[in-house]
Amino acid sequence: MMLKKIYLRAFLLATFLILSMLLAIGFGSVNIENNIVIEEILNFFQGSEVNSSNSMIIFDIRVPRIIFAAIAGAILSLTGMLMQTVSQNYLADPYILGVSSGAGMGAVFCIITGIAQFFAPYGVYVGAFLGATLATIIVVHIAGTSNTPIKLVLIGMGISALFSAFTMLEIYGSKNEAQVRSAMFWLMGSFTGIQWAMVPIALTVLIVLMLFIWLFRHELDLILLGREEAQHLGLSTERMQQMVVIVSSMAIAVIVSIAGIIGFIGLVIPHIARFIGESRHSVMLWFTSLIGAVVMVWADVMARSMFRPEEVPIGILTACLGAPVFMQIINRQYKGT
Repeated sequence: MMLKKIYLRAFLLATFLILSMLLAIGFGSVNIENNIVIEEILNFFQGSEVNSSNSMIIFDIRVPRIIFAAIAGAILSLTGMLMQTVSQNYLADPYILGVSSGAGMGAVFCIITGIAQFFAPYGVYVGAFLGATLATIIVVHIAGTSNTPIKLVLIGMGISALFSAFTMLEIYGSKNEAQVRSAMFWLMGSFTGIQWAMVPIALTVLIVLMLFIWLFRHELDLILLGREEAQHLGLSTERMQQMVVIVSSMAIAVIVSIAGIIGFIGLVIPHIARFIGESRHSVMLWFTSLIGAVVMVWADVMARSMFRPEEVPIGILTACLGAPVFMQIINRQYKGT
């Protein structure tokens, strides 16, 4: 009976995600009525001639952006879940290892120095990815084969603080106001300018991440029992920790390099998934990814609709929405203590 309930909830979440993505197409700086959206989609699949202005907005701008937002939400949520598992700390998030700070430093360096213009339109993405990769290498090298989650977290905090300081130093040293504004907007996260070429990259990362979690679901469940218990059952916790750190960091590096830093999604969504489903990773995999995708799609709708035609950086919006929810979750879990 419990398994049937889980399947039903997952099916309802998947259905709601599809409906959310379809409804999200109509919202933005220019609203498009639902009947026009449906008509344009039907015409597209039938190969009929479509209205040029509406079809451009729908298929060239909003559809790739919505698909990428859903994928990004799923990846951030899943990596948050992995970080909470491997660090045995439910306050961990995808950025705890300093990957986002490394990406921020690389991206801001490209923007401030003007290197991004020479490698347009991918200069910022490449710089951010290289910065995130550098942070990952440093964390893995220093942490080594340590079996202590606290050491991993503290190293990540140190790397994050170091790269954040370098980023602020780069911004402080710039005399170009336009570059500073561009750097700050990127650091706050945005799906502006998402193109179809970015969707397959993000989708590939999501598939690899989900396959990793599914293949090692039992090992991840053992870590939840405690590291000593997991080792007694034959699990190499050091090797598992390294694998999780590398896979999670590379996944986050891709998303942050494209969309900037989007906070609180990876911290809050795993808690909601545990409340709706259960703590087994075979179940958490689906609930975490689906809830994260739904939340990110609607957060993106709000970001581009609240003050249209201006757009709110999505990182600010997710922090404003996520912080109260997270405090409420913590208050309920530790009520009376």
